[in-house]
Amino acid sequence: MSLLRPTDDSPLWMHYVWMHFIVLIWGFTGALGRLIHVDALPLVWYRILLAAAFMALYAFGSGKRIRLPPKELLWPLVMNAAIIVVHWITFYHAIKLSNVSLTLACLSTGPFFTSLLEPLFFKRRILPAELILGGGVVAGMALLFGSVQGHQTAILVGLTSSILSALFSVMNGRIVKRMAPMDISFWEMSLGVLMLSLYLWGMGDLGASISAPSGSDWGYLILLATFCTAFAFVQSVRIMRYLSPFTVMLTIAMEPVYGILIALFLFGASEAMTPGFYLGVATILAMLLGDAYMKRRKRRKAI
Repeated sequence: MSLLRPTDDSPLWMHYVWMHFIVLIWGFTGALGRLIHVDALPLVWYRILLAAAFMALYAFGSGKRIRLPPKELLWPLVMNAAIIVVHWITFYHAIKLSNVSLTLACLSTGPFFTSLLEPLFFKRRILPAELILGGGVVAGMALLFGSVQGHQTAILVGLTSSILSALFSVMNGRIVKRMAPMDISFWEMSLGVLMLSLYLWGMGDLGASISAPSGSDWGYLILLATFCTAFAFVQSVRIMRYLSPFTVMLTIAMEPVYGILIALFLFGASEAMTPGFYLGVATILAMLLGDAYMKRRKRRKAI
């Protein structure tokens, strides 16, 4: 697969295609989270621990050096590590509360939150069209919210995960200009392990978390940590050198489509939702695609 990976000299469309491939990989994370019989906290602890370990092994085996972060980027890395840890915890907790489809539908609102956060970080004004389309996203969420009964808590947890995902993407869009993608990913995973370990230790749950996986859980955890986390995480950070945070989040908005289809294929009727649910998801995606179309037209006029 490394032979097909786009390089600095590759045309922009190859980076778009590669980003969609990464998002397709992420589409499997929800299904893996359901297949792993472990609570959200120990699941995330093993995911980031194994991911950091595999990144270190890859760097050692390939002769690459993981460099220490500059002092001025240490706190941004610490903050982003905390954000991604809580994002994944809320993501898997929402799956445990409901199912993969509902959680991924909530995650599709990420570009809407990014469009609100990006102007704050990159010092540009919020466009009126973004507010209008954002209202459409809210309407889609209202349809989704009204189509499911008894899952309101899962929706709120899922939306929290979506907001954190948007914040993480915007912050990494700034850090990636100063550090190599592998270095960013390794330190964020390592700092995440440290912070989550300290939290679990303080709560007296570290021993239980370490002993939580058993049987088939290990195979799914290794797949989740290597292919779906270490590989995909490094590649997504690298792509931020070529694509804007909004474009990255817009592509990530396709993760619910891929993930819902994967979940329906693997789990069948337990993942089937009401027509109102799919109408809400379609409304959200239509608003996001409309926003992307308008931004593309604006860039073309500016050229």
